[in-house]
Amino acid sequence: MTRSTIAVIAVGALALSAAPAGAKGHGRTITMKARSQIEHVQLVDNAPTGDSPGDMLVFTEQLFDSHGKRIGGDAATCVRLFDATSLCTGLYKLPGGQVMVQLLQPGPTGTYDQAITGGTGRFEGARGRVTVAQQSGGDRFTFKIRL
Repeated sequence: MTRSTIAVIAVGALALSAAPAGAKGHGRTITMKARSQIEHVQLVDNAPTGDSPGDMLVFTEQLFDSHGKRIGGDAATCVRLFDATSLCTGLYKLPGGQVMVQLLQPGPTGTYDQAITGGTGRFEGARGRVTVAQQSGGDRFTFKIRL
């Protein structure tokens, strides 16, 4: 993977937002929006050398609301598959808890969904999705968290 591809994937693979639109409570949906900024990124170039299946991307990002206030962060690992896609697992650190996700990242451009597989704290038992719109300068995220 090239460094620009890594940066685009890292910026887009996982990032979130926090401006709760729903009330807390059982059977409710919380909607949050955010944008991301890369914090750390590391590519593990497994054999064969160069962009190939099995390469791994590990990264962390900071998350910001629409006013530029830092609302949390995320961390993820992605393993390159046999085409442009990567299999990823990640965690969003948000006010009051964490949200875990899994996804098939389609590549460095476009919009895609992440499946919410669980949560902690105020997000315990969470399900739903995170929609990611990959953009230069920070991806945009919409969280639809069902509790």
